[in-house]
Amino acid sequence: MAETKKSGAFFTQGWIQVVIAFVVAIVTQGFGLYSFSILKVPMTEALGAQPAEVALGFSIYALAAGFASLIVGDVINKIKLRGSMLCSAVLFSGGFLILGFMTELWQVYVAYIVMGIGSALGGMVILSGIPNNWFNKRRGIAVAIVWSAMFPGSLIVGQLVPAAVAGGNWQTAPMVLAGIAFVVLVAGAFLLRWQPQEVGLLPDGMTAEEAAAQAETAGAAKLVGLTRGEALKTSTFWFIAIAFALIGIGEQGPFQNFPAYIVGNGFDLAVAGAFMSAISLSGVVGKLASGVIIDFVGPRIAYCILNSLAVIGLVLIIFVGDNIVLLFASSILFGVALSSSAVCFSSATAMYLGPKHFGAIYGIVFLGKPICDAIGVPLVAAVSGTALGFSGAFGICACFVAASTVCMFMVRKNKKLVQMEEEAAKELQAEVAAQ
Repeated sequence: MAETKKSGAFFTQGWIQVVIAFVVAIVTQGFGLYSFSILKVPMTEALGAQPAEVALGFSIYALAAGFASLIVGDVINKIKLRGSMLCSAVLFSGGFLILGFMTELWQVYVAYIVMGIGSALGGMVILSGIPNNWFNKRRGIAVAIVWSAMFPGSLIVGQLVPAAVAGGNWQTAPMVLAGIAFVVLVAGAFLLRWQPQEVGLLPDGMTAEEAAAQAETAGAAKLVGLTRGEALKTSTFWFIAIAFALIGIGEQGPFQNFPAYIVGNGFDLAVAGAFMSAISLSGVVGKLASGVIIDFVGPRIAYCILNSLAVIGLVLIIFVGDNIVLLFASSILFGVALSSSAVCFSSATAMYLGPKHFGAIYGIVFLGKPICDAIGVPLVAAVSGTALGFSGAFGICACFVAASTVCMFMVRKNKKLVQMEEEAAKELQAEVAAQ
């Protein structure tokens, strides 16, 4: 094994990597996920199209990002992280540019296909992989910090798009977002490092001696882990993947339909907007909390705790919809769990299947989430229009969250990975003794 630098050098570079990934996440996650709901209104008016026709763009974006994530690990292996990020810069910003010049509905769909692929190449897999690769003991909080970037991303688009609309040219907004995205992603391509070993460091700033003292840390230092093919044959992989998919319906289904529910209960759009902001802010707290809990008890227990709160929050929302104070209080419970899945499932993939082939494995783990996101939003809308109403729709979503929680509770570290870590510890101990 190559000689590694002393641990002190890590804390400058390791946390700088987290900060850089945070800034990139503002773009590929914050801009990507939150700009659509705001741009949908002026796009619909400009095209004279039906809202449902324009709304299809979000489903296209989610599915494009999900399926493109399958190849991110292979892309990194072939053209390195820098190559993937540069491709992301061109495609993600290119999608916004298309929106800046579009005049037909089909161009919206093309824009979101391009943007979705670009988001994948610089998004979920990479932004989860970097903190998971750079950290072991502090993996949870490192991942959580990165994923908290969606909140500032939502604030930026929430100010930029209305300002452009008020100025009389809404298409200025996607063009500005394209420029910001291109600069950030190109800079990220040259500043981000996929693994600390690339610059002579070990996860958490460990020395070789420290890493050799424990099998799990030795495994992280030696970059052991199951291959994609090996992972697909394990129950660990499938419990993680199924749990991640199920939460797509239970999480995004209600979230995207809450404004309609609130307005239907007699409140105005201002109240609905404040409710959504409360959920988003609670989500930041939840991500950071999940990171802290993960570092103490692991992602399996952290996820079960937080999503039990989400079930309680959804059930309460069903029964207190006409009481604004209790409604907002319930939103906090749901919001705390909102998007903690990105932190918990990426940490679980690295911890229970190993970090060596994280990109290739997590791309498949993640795939079910955008597919179920795309299903969950129209499913809740459809059920709410039946005799079951929103109460029935949210009740169904609570069942999906509960099922996801049960699946995650069943996850255990793969036995083959445990053997790999023990062998890595022996190898590292021998190398240290020989020095």
